[in-house]
Amino acid sequence: MDPLHITEFASERYFDKLRRLNEQAEASSSAGSAGTSIAPELPPPLQAPTFTLPLGNPRQRHVDPEHAALALRPSDQKKRSLGHDLTALRTQRRPSFAGSFGALRSKVTTIHKSPSIVEHHEEILAQDPTATVSLTLSDLFLTLPNELQAQIISPLPIHTILNLRLVSKNFHSLVTLNESPIARYHIKHSLPAYTLKLYPVPDASQINLHYLCGIWHRLHVALKLSTMISAQATKEIFLRTTPALQAEFEPQSRRMRQRLMPLVFALFHFFETYRNLHVKHLTYGGTPLQHQPYTLNPIECQVMAMYDDRTLLQVHQVFPLVISSFSRRLRPPSYAGRIERSLKGYLKDRPPDEVYASVVLIGGLRQAQRFWETKGYNIRRAAVDTWYGFITKTPVEAPPKSKVSRLTHFGRKKTAPPNVEAAKSDSSAGHDAETCNEWFCVKPSCLAARRRHSTDNLVFHSSLAAGPPMGPLTREQLRILLPDLQHLSNIWMQTAEALILERKIVDRPQDIKRNTQVLLELIKDDGTDGMDDWATNNTPAPNVNTMQQEGMGAAGGVSD
Repeated sequence: MDPLHITEFASERYFDKLRRLNEQAEASSSAGSAGTSIAPELPPPLQAPTFTLPLGNPRQRHVDPEHAALALRPSDQKKRSLGHDLTALRTQRRPSFAGSFGALRSKVTTIHKSPSIVEHHEEILAQDPTATVSLTLSDLFLTLPNELQAQIISPLPIHTILNLRLVSKNFHSLVTLNESPIARYHIKHSLPAYTLKLYPVPDASQINLHYLCGIWHRLHVALKLSTMISAQATKEIFLRTTPALQAEFEPQSRRMRQRLMPLVFALFHFFETYRNLHVKHLTYGGTPLQHQPYTLNPIECQVMAMYDDRTLLQVHQVFPLVISSFSRRLRPPSYAGRIERSLKGYLKDRPPDEVYASVVLIGGLRQAQRFWETKGYNIRRAAVDTWYGFITKTPVEAPPKSKVSRLTHFGRKKTAPPNVEAAKSDSSAGHDAETCNEWFCVKPSCLAARRRHSTDNLVFHSSLAAGPPMGPLTREQLRILLPDLQHLSNIWMQTAEALILERKIVDRPQDIKRNTQVLLELIKDDGTDGMDDWATNNTPAPNVNTMQQEGMGAAGGVSD
């Protein structure tokens, strides 16, 4: 008999063949019902404990197992309603036009299908039926594609992303392998425009967390120094000593802090770039600056050429305020004579100028911030002496005994500075690498005891393994750099003022604002916070918390 599709549709022969096909189908169905075969029941659908996505038709999701065999697809119902029972035709093999590509596609989807969470939990229950299985948010998150995971964690704050590396190996690998998209997102949405002007975005292959966290580290240092300078100026210059007066002066103090922050950030860039160029100049056999007859420092001119006119002028105007504030922090709290200082327990005078120059030119503003935050004048001075003794390899100065020591018990109780004792024990018995808490310590004992890891280990050889900005110098670099340091009075001021007049940024030296004029300009209420011109291209989001975006600037981030 010819196939049904060859006969002309709706002819008498068509209905004759259709009737015969129906009789054959009824005969086969009656012969099958005579046996005792039972229709196999379909297994119930998998039930996940939580997080079941509403896929498919909700009306057909839950099917009674007893009537699962009777459930018909909409296409079957439609064909039976038209009177066409094409069960016999379904058994015939239909021609396939997919070819080898279709067979390959079916193989790939069948063989390489990754097991779902439900299947994994079913395997656990098959091994131990009494085991409790629960889905966590981490399990659900890690089942997402890698691209979605990177898009989800990219908007998080930097400190949160860095803390994710401590959760597990999976999260550490997730952050390490997606450094570039995370860094690109924050470069576009979080970083202020003035940071990208001083530290331009590198090539696409060099964009990583080290570049991003390095900028956040500098911003963190600039914010802390701006806050401490503003607090010191509020208390000692504007004489707001009581909490009530300080609360009243808070709007002016906030404006001063916000306007100082980009300028201190530019100073961080100056000291960092100046040290790099100075070390490079001396390492490659250049003539030391002490032996050069110059009017303007050539390295300072090279660095200041990177700044536009407005940046150079404003940084020059606040430079004396920053240096004098740091110098004031290392002086005794009392300006009285030796007897009064001895009675109050202040045993040391201010450090010499070469110590200040070494702090800012070798340690940078990060080292100045660490000294500033040290509580107690005697402990702070001992920390400065310990650091300076380490870089110069000279013995630490012991605190002199007062001539009126019998009267000191009437005044302030003296506390033994722990840094001096630690320095003595370090020089005599060697530095203890086991008790050292410094993350980037370069003392010989710590370098010898530091564990060497394989370069294939992403945990210890990510981009952040390069260290913080303006890290410690080697002993050889310190040896050639220390004799060539400039005097404190020659840093920045002479070269900057000469370049300002040469560029004709101002007509006369008298037009450069000094001291009182600078302070009044910083607290002036002109309807803006002073940041509009600095962040014209890339304003950070209002919820960006710079205090918490420390990145690599954690405690112990830079070696003493």
